[in-house]
Amino acid sequence: MKKLTVFILSLFMMLMGGSQSVLANSRIDASAAIMADASTGQIIYKQNVDKALPVASITKLLTILVIEDEIQQKQLSWDTQVKITPEIAAISNDAAYSSIGLKSGQSYSVRTLINAALVKSADGATVALATATGDGTDEFNLKMMQKAKKIGMTKTNIVNSVGLDNGDMKSFKLADLPNNAANTMSARDVAILSQYFVTHYPELLQITAQKEVKFQIAKDQVKTEKNLNKMLPGEQYAVKGVTIDGLKTGTSDSAGACFASTGKYQGHRIITVILHSKGSNKDNRFKATQNLYKILKTEDHLQKIKVPSSVTTRKVANGVEKTMKLTPQHVTIWSPYDTKTNYTLGTQYKKKKLEAPIWKGERVGSLRITSDQLETLNGEPLTYSLYSANDVRRGNFWQRLLH
Repeated sequence: MKKLTVFILSLFMMLMGGSQSVLANSRIDASAAIMADASTGQIIYKQNVDKALPVASITKLLTILVIEDEIQQKQLSWDTQVKITPEIAAISNDAAYSSIGLKSGQSYSVRTLINAALVKSADGATVALATATGDGTDEFNLKMMQKAKKIGMTKTNIVNSVGLDNGDMKSFKLADLPNNAANTMSARDVAILSQYFVTHYPELLQITAQKEVKFQIAKDQVKTEKNLNKMLPGEQYAVKGVTIDGLKTGTSDSAGACFASTGKYQGHRIITVILHSKGSNKDNRFKATQNLYKILKTEDHLQKIKVPSSVTTRKVANGVEKTMKLTPQHVTIWSPYDTKTNYTLGTQYKKKKLEAPIWKGERVGSLRITSDQLETLNGEPLTYSLYSANDVRRGNFWQRLLH
């Protein structure tokens, strides 16, 4: 394990800091809500974020992460053909569910099924993915729980891959659980899940950004399904100045109307989560998301952090030069306009002693920002990478001796 050295610079620098929005309580019409920066994990707004609540089809984001793992492990590929069993077809053709009518005995590619799961929230397609490698409900649930734990989700419980209540899973229901058993996550967990989804598999946003998708259900049957996300550009609830390109809706009696979104605002990728929006109109989840962006636009701004030269200059051993310049990643935080905060800058290096040769652009450590008024999804300090600004070549014998 690489040794880490920590050098702390206590800088009592006054800036517009991050407390009011983070500490805001029940300003959004939902049981829980959160907004965070996907790159740093900084929480911009939170409301009841640590209570486990039903999440319905938001579950499918975690299902797709497990499928991505199976693809990386060569158990599946995007072109793998998955044959639809009568049991899967029964779910996929039930009008009470989110379905696209997959045909029993017909085979569909993993690519098609992922598109159906993410765009249409197709329940049968999701079950087909979960069983593609031969897993039963229990086995795939275990994979999902292991993935959730690995990425830092601590308030998550999985009953099935779809997000349906256990009793609605037909032949895939678990006999040892009550019919009303349902998948639950905290809003923080959904944000962590969404952050992992967009940072590790950004190519999936090309799927979630589609306004509609054509599905070849049978040789002579093509279905066009509209994306359930009504906040995509040009759609009814699109937000001016924000380019939303995902992520996932969820709806059930127990979960109400839920929505996890992601989009670009002022060059930053933002994550939002709404769990159980208030009222009977399912579109209230989109209105609640709009209100999160209204809070961000009217109360917060990007504050650039000035990094002192004591951080950007570092001694280097055995090099032609004695010191090297470090270039920090663009360092900004979201800060309310009306609050000042003290913060601490720290550096953490990959090695106790930097030693030549070191090449330009090489990551050598990280800059860490801590404050009682700044909070992240995982509870860790805000972290930004530090890179070498130039090449430092290894010196000859005499140069190394003199240094």
